[in-house]
Amino acid sequence: MGIVFLFLFSLATGLFADTDVTSREQFGRLMPGGLPDKLHYNADRAALEFRADEKSCPASAHGFFELNVNSRGEVTRARDISISRSIDLKVMAVKPVKNILMQIHFRPLTLGSKPTSVHTFATVVCQ
Repeated sequence: MGIVFLFLFSLATGLFADTDVTSREQFGRLMPGGLPDKLHYNADRAALEFRADEKSCPASAHGFFELNVNSRGEVTRARDISISRSIDLKVMAVKPVKNILMQIHFRPLTLGSKPTSVHTFATVVCQ
């Protein structure tokens, strides 16, 4: 009985896990108008290009973010996972960039006939 319960529990937890996809695959599902005005996805570089400004995103600053997208295609979490920061004063302000990333909208990813949540990473470059 206990083994059966553990087996069923392990199956159930897998149903709620995010599907990992590459940023190219995920950004291929952008909704029309799904990127805020300050962002452009460069498919050749697999990077989000953020319109530079001196306050939140100085030119040539960059960051690496983990994105969680729900089954409706809405970004529910954008977490900065940049390992190092420059000692240069031109560093990306993470909070404003995260707020912009949370405004991205994708077409949902479907596995079979069911929409699923997605987990991906995005490089953000200020230009």
